[in-house]
Amino acid sequence: MKKVINNFKTSGGKHCITNALKQVFEYYDYPLTEEMIFGIGSGLSFVYINLQQSPMVSGRTKPFEFEKKLGERLNVEMKCKSSVKYETAFKKTLKLLNDNKPVLVYADMPYLTYLNLGESSHFGGHAVVIFGYDDETKKFYISDRDNSDFPVRIPNGNISEDYHLVDFSQVEKARSSNYRPFPANNKYLDIKINKRQQITSSIIFSAIRETCDNMLNAPANLLGLNGIDKFSKEVLRWSKFDKEKLKLAGTTNYFQINADGGTGGGIFRKMYGDFLIQASEVVESKKLKELGSLYINISKQWDNVGNLMWNLSETADCQLLNKMSDMIKEIYTKEKTVLTGLQAVIN
Repeated sequence: MKKVINNFKTSGGKHCITNALKQVFEYYDYPLTEEMIFGIGSGLSFVYINLQQSPMVSGRTKPFEFEKKLGERLNVEMKCKSSVKYETAFKKTLKLLNDNKPVLVYADMPYLTYLNLGESSHFGGHAVVIFGYDDETKKFYISDRDNSDFPVRIPNGNISEDYHLVDFSQVEKARSSNYRPFPANNKYLDIKINKRQQITSSIIFSAIRETCDNMLNAPANLLGLNGIDKFSKEVLRWSKFDKEKLKLAGTTNYFQINADGGTGGGIFRKMYGDFLIQASEVVESKKLKELGSLYINISKQWDNVGNLMWNLSETADCQLLNKMSDMIKEIYTKEKTVLTGLQAVIN
């Protein structure tokens, strides 16, 4: 048997979960931009994670927490479900598809071979949409971030497919993976849009308020503005790494910052700036638009840090670390100014 949801339209996007949600929402006639989805879910964040293999930064809130908050604000039933056994998840996926319901699933990236990632590049919070299957060829129809008009850079070049036909066995490995830091564990989102919530000033202010609070009043030194400040200091300590670890740290953090890694550019700062500009039309605030433009400028500075990370991955040149540290300190000051300004607007 072959089943493809004909009315489901694939599209490329800036970030995996916002693009996946955008596609599912559009299928249910609830069109929202990726930026609006990201902002309403209070997606902007910062964390410095000192993993043994390589330190890593992230510019968004944890997977699954973001989706939960977005659902609450939009009054959309969005339950993250999982199965202990993959066979159960597989049968549930087929049932949903047969009922013409696209399935947003989480997958560990190295097992999706079209991404051409190394075996150690585990990230089980990657979101894709399954919108069909073919029993004869034993393949799923999967929409990822890339599309024919939206090329995405991967280690061996670009991919730009409207969809990917992926073997059942590959999908099983990707979905059932339990590798940290974000094990996929057969998770998927059960989404029900009963009533389309109009985007109001109240929703936008609530989302911005939470982002400002998380960034300005982070409960730990690794989080929020505290984390950016710590990053500026910790990056100097990378000089103690051996050459291979230094190169890996450069590669890892380049993809955490640059649009190539699915951040939308500037470690999600460009997406958030665009959200503020879109939101300014709803709340009729010129100040919000100005602050959005400032965040887009900050995203360019983050991209400069990302470019130095790429240089680091190629050269292991410790002299780059001092330059990065100075740039991150300047970013810290500018983000604090913008976030304080945002607080003033919403209060």
